[in-house]
Amino acid sequence: MTLPHPLLRVKSQKSHSLLDGRYAERVSMWCRIRYSSQVGARVVTGEATLKDLSKTGCKILSAAPCPIGNTLTLFLDLKDGQDPMRLTDAIVSRISRDSFAVRFPKMSAEDRRRLQEVILRHIRLSSLKDRRAAFRIV
Repeated sequence: MTLPHPLLRVKSQKSHSLLDGRYAERVSMWCRIRYSSQVGARVVTGEATLKDLSKTGCKILSAAPCPIGNTLTLFLDLKDGQDPMRLTDAIVSRISRDSFAVRFPKMSAEDRRRLQEVILRHIRLSSLKDRRAAFRIV
């Protein structure tokens, strides 16, 4: 088995890294979010602020973050004239002192389309010199 030429490999990796640093980049979006989770025998509920959003997850500002790996039900008020979006089985993937990040579960085509429409309305150009879009539709 022959390996690809090193220069070709670097170029393809560099091209991909210019598209995004994560699978789906996030757009800044501030709105209220409610969440609930079961921690042991107790149900934990909270209200927080959604800071940014992508088609695969979001960052939530909260003084009481949930533990990593916890499964949440989220109610996102997307300010799109519809009832809050309900996402079940969202997983806490990262926590910090005043926020936590969640990954979204598999969504219905309708929910995914609604989420992408909201993201498109809030898209901004990044601050990079090549002025690339803040995310890409796959």
